[in-house]
Amino acid sequence: MRDLDLMSREEAIHYLKFLSGLAIAVDGLWFMAVEKGRGFDEALRLDIDVWAGYAPVVVKRIRREFGIRGKGLEALREVISHDPLWWSMDVKIVEDSAGRLAFEVRDCPSLMAQEKMGRDTLTCEPVERAYLEALAKAVDPGIKVEALKLPPRKSPDEVCCRWAFYVEG
Repeated sequence: MRDLDLMSREEAIHYLKFLSGLAIAVDGLWFMAVEKGRGFDEALRLDIDVWAGYAPVVVKRIRREFGIRGKGLEALREVISHDPLWWSMDVKIVEDSAGRLAFEVRDCPSLMAQEKMGRDTLTCEPVERAYLEALAKAVDPGIKVEALKLPPRKSPDEVCCRWAFYVEG
């Protein structure tokens, strides 16, 4: 077992990214096992349910652990920055206009695995939408989510996906 207290900063960052990637791999393997046993539609339905149910748990635990208070886009940005789901990916979240955050995934192991497998139907949009909407709602029910760019990609050099968060009204 690794002694986290003895790791350098670089080793700890590498280890956290590695663990995040393992969690994503488990999700993919779980999906494929359900798909094999019950079909794609049932696997997708269950995956959406799991991620939508997981998001409020993530928000509650991150808020408690890191003392994040309040609502709105800044609270959401802070929660996302602490969410280990994104640590093994290349993501960027910026305010792209007044009252709107853009969330961009530039490198996504799930999408790359689905592309490598040659999947015709990707799970990205419905599952990520469910997770991001539930995450935003758990932070602030007034935050809305809009997909700006979704797979499939024409080239691996393209962004994987881009989303916007904004407060309606």
